[in-house]
Amino acid sequence: MGMPVVRNPQFYFKEGFCWTDVNSTYLKSRIKNIGVFDVLSMSLFTQVEIPDWYFVCLINSKFISFYVDNFINSTSHFQINDARQLPIVIPSSLQLKRLEEIFNSALQIKEKQFSKEISEESAQIKLEHIQKQLDAEVLNLYHLV
Repeated sequence: MGMPVVRNPQFYFKEGFCWTDVNSTYLKSRIKNIGVFDVLSMSLFTQVEIPDWYFVCLINSKFISFYVDNFINSTSHFQINDARQLPIVIPSSLQLKRLEEIFNSALQIKEKQFSKEISEESAQIKLEHIQKQLDAEVLNLYHLV
């Protein structure tokens, strides 16, 4: 009596992927490690055998940003119910391998940037190149090239 109610405890301290509710031109997603999160960081937890980083790659592509803006929600908000409407292609093992390499390359650059091994400017240049690779791979995944 008088104590707060814990809702959905099965989702507390669970790994998944997340994104910020309010975005600019392009959506940006990231891996969500075990920890506490708040309502402004939308989180999803997969229940399939496809790894979380695959969904991060899709959401970080320009194609998915374009799709969301034109067919799902043209506001600056991208929430859970919007994400549930995304058309998800089940990747082949080769497609999954290529996207994993792209994801790992971007992750290594961000880790080097955060540890000050490379400058923010250098990281940005490298990430722009990786973004082009990611966008091409996602377009190929959706058979748009």
